[in-house]
Amino acid sequence: MKYFDLVYANEVEHFIKEHQALLVDIRERSDYEREHWQGAVNIPYDELSETSARLPQNRMLLFYCEHGGGSMQLASRLGREGYRVATVVGGYEAMKKFQKTYFKN
Repeated sequence: MKYFDLVYANEVEHFIKEHQALLVDIRERSDYEREHWQGAVNIPYDELSETSARLPQNRMLLFYCEHGGGSMQLASRLGREGYRVATVVGGYEAMKKFQKTYFKN
């Protein structure tokens, strides 16, 4: 059974628009403050692992972390709990690479 969707870096903006998804950066606050994807909100993984009560259940959630592993674990757990969730494959690193390539061309 599939509990969450996988979204590739080149699909992030389209996915957000199509699903009116909330983009959630689950990295540490210091990493988020240094740089993050435009429009993302920061809720560190440690805070989400304690409770998911702060998350809207009526909206698609798109998570990303640094490389994708943590957000995949979180999406799997929350998906089993009934949330509509997705994760960015390769995390923020993949998003940055896509952005550099996209704006280079």
